[in-house]
Amino acid sequence: MKWRAPSERIRTASEIPVEVDLTDEDATPAYMQVSEKVLHLRRLGMSYTSIADRLGVNLWMAKRAARWAKAQNK
Repeated sequence: MKWRAPSERIRTASEIPVEVDLTDEDATPAYMQVSEKVLHLRRLGMSYTSIADRLGVNLWMAKRAARWAKAQNK
């Protein structure tokens, strides 16, 4: 008896098409979630340090959120 290859290819898990919804709100970066609040508080005259303390984020994230919100509102 000779060995022969199967007539159909074996499908592996990597070849199975999968669709994933990437709009999960939890997957949104934190700076994007707080950006509107940061921009609003900044317009009221608060410092980035106070904004970061009030929203529970670090100073770097508060500044990044403000930059991102400004870029979105142009």
